[in-house]
Amino acid sequence: MDTSPSSSHSSPARGERLLSATPSRQQQGGAIMGRVLLNLIWAVAHFVFSFLIQLTELFAPILLILGVGWSLLPHLVTVATANLGSLTEDQQTHEIVNHIAHTIPEQLMVAGHTLTPHGLIKDGLLLMALAAASSTAAAWLARRL
Repeated sequence: MDTSPSSSHSSPARGERLLSATPSRQQQGGAIMGRVLLNLIWAVAHFVFSFLIQLTELFAPILLILGVGWSLLPHLVTVATANLGSLTEDQQTHEIVNHIAHTIPEQLMVAGHTLTPHGLIKDGLLLMALAAASSTAAAWLARRL
C-alpha cells in the first residue's frame, strides 16, 4: 500500500495558501499598533467621563442646596414676619424684618450671567443627569477596555 501523496492531490497553490495564511510581521505590528491606539483612545475617553462624574458629583448638590435655600428664604422670612406680630409690638423690629425681607434678591448678575433660584435648581438637576450619562458611558467603556 502506497501512502505517499500522489501528484494529483498536491499542487503548487497549496504551498502558497499555507504561506499566505500566516500573517507577516508587518501585518502583526500594524494590528498591535492599532490595538494600542484603540486602547489609548478608550482610556482617554474613560478618563474624561470619570472626570466629568467627579465634577458633577461635586457641583450638583451645591447648586441644588443653594437654589432650594434661596427659593425658600423669602417664604421663611414671610412666615417669620407673620409670627413676629404676635411676639412683639416693637415697630422698629417689624421695620428691620420687612427691610431684610425686601433685600433678598430674586436674581443676581454674576459675570454677565443671570442667576435665579430656579435656574440653580435646574442646573443642579442637569448636572445630575450629566453624571448619570457619564457614569453609563464610563461603565460601557470599562467593558470595552
